Amino acid sequence: MTENFFPVSFTYHGVAYEGRVSPEHTDDQGNTSSYHVVLNNVFFGYMSRNGRHWQVSEQRPAELAEMVGFCIDNYYEKLLQDEPHQ
Repeated sequence: MTENFFPVSFTYHGVAYEGRVSPEHTDDQGNTSSYHVVLNNVFFGYMSRNGRHWQVSEQRPAELAEMVGFCIDNYYEKLLQDEPHQ
């Protein structure tokens, strides 16, 4: 199995974060339901949606989890925009 991930980078409270997000699990419709996240070479946790908000499996600040979730959302929105239209 090939490794499937995309990079993320952002600044939060003056700290620069760089890392990678790997889609982990899918739901019954084939949509990704959780993501393995590593930031600054440290395991951040597994991210998933809880309604409109993002949650993380590890104890992390909620605002930081939302920032990572925002990066995930932006990645997929860009993919949709870049798809050729029929």
